[in-house]
Amino acid sequence: MKRTTRHALIILPLCSLLLGVAGRLGVGPALGDTGQETFTAPPNRLVREARAAVALPHHRLYAREPRPAWLRGTMSRPQRIDDTLPEFSHIRDIQQKKASFFAFMLPLVQEENRRLADLRLRLTYIEDHLRWGKKLQEKDRAWLAAVTAEFRLTKLSWDTKAFWTILMRRVDTLPEHLVLVQAANESGWGTSRFAQEGNNLFGQWCFGTGCGMVPAARPEGATYEVARFASVSASVGSYMRNLNTGRSYRRLREIRARLRATGQNLDAVSLSAGLIHYSERGQDYVEEIKAMLRTNAAVIDDVRNRTRATSS
Repeated sequence: MKRTTRHALIILPLCSLLLGVAGRLGVGPALGDTGQETFTAPPNRLVREARAAVALPHHRLYAREPRPAWLRGTMSRPQRIDDTLPEFSHIRDIQQKKASFFAFMLPLVQEENRRLADLRLRLTYIEDHLRWGKKLQEKDRAWLAAVTAEFRLTKLSWDTKAFWTILMRRVDTLPEHLVLVQAANESGWGTSRFAQEGNNLFGQWCFGTGCGMVPAARPEGATYEVARFASVSASVGSYMRNLNTGRSYRRLREIRARLRATGQNLDAVSLSAGLIHYSERGQDYVEEIKAMLRTNAAVIDDVRNRTRATSS
């Protein structure tokens, strides 16, 4: 009995040490065969809303027709980026796997952020144009209507302050570090079944029978499925649109707006507080994302610097 107790006293600290090392590496907890957290009961309303996949617009909002002089030069053209998901499970070295995953995802995140920045810039021109008492051309009214539809803001009149306050809070970029780390967390570094079979890097759900992939560990009574996407780019776009429009992320958008108003950079750690409804684990999930942000910041920065050097 004494020997068993002594062995237990030795083994338990060793287990704790190994778990601590795994946490510092940023690999996160075991997430089951899905690459995502296992729910012990049907998720509540807040989690369902937070996980909901958002259908992308039928067309990307890049106006290609000639625009008035006051709008010219405000939109860039989308780049062609290969977004075929690599087989990351073949990479055994943890640091190499991290660098490879971030290097693959970074251009996709940057492209969506460029699109959002372009939309935001053109909106500021339109807001000023309306504030000056000038009328929009029909094609610009159609463009604005498409933007308000994409960002789920169709019930407020364009001539109200509330409309522009809410719209500018929604049409905004997200920190690259935050998007990359959450993709790593939700997809098991791109190796989960849902990432490989459905290009779903962020654990987004759909709610119609046959709309996606059924998790092996889905609780009895739950009806959600894990959404399929035509491409990883579509997954990134849906996730970022979700954070920019979903009720569950109002806090995230408020934090971002305060940072903007005070001239501060969009800090990933600060904005991660707005992800509290993304998981039934609540604050524990937020703390895990914060820990991964700290652990992987240097790796992401190195990948970003090398990407800039290559492109220049």
